[in-house]
Amino acid sequence: MNYEKVIINTLDSFGVSRSYTGYNYVVYGLLLILEDSERIECITKTLYLDVAKHFHTNWNCVEKNMRTVVNHVWDSHNTELLEIIFSRSGRNRKPTNKEFLKYMYDYITRFDNEVLIADRRIPMICPVSNAYCEALSTFYIKLLQIYEKR
Repeated sequence: MNYEKVIINTLDSFGVSRSYTGYNYVVYGLLLILEDSERIECITKTLYLDVAKHFHTNWNCVEKNMRTVVNHVWDSHNTELLEIIFSRSGRNRKPTNKEFLKYMYDYITRFDNEVLIADRRIPMICPVSNAYCEALSTFYIKLLQIYEKR
């Protein structure tokens, strides 16, 4: 399964702009966690440092920019996807970066290609109306099918 595409699709579903520096940090960080799930336990000592090294910055910038992405996701109008990913948190408070990455990791690893395609639902938020958009969901399903054939 191409986890990078699932991560990007999920962040896009929340309306997170790719212009945020933290967008790439979150994607790369989750890919590192997918390689070695132990990284999630030592987020400050390993994950932030590995991401910072890859992007030629320091770990403080990584932490801050990831937090910006978490804030944007938490303030998203895509309540359906928030509920799917963060249902165990009760959504009473914004997750920490570590909690966010853990929930995202759990969400991503819960699915494989067959489940995503068989389910035929990828909750997408319309950038104009800030509401669930069936057309965008259908588009991403078809796009995912095209990538799977490669």
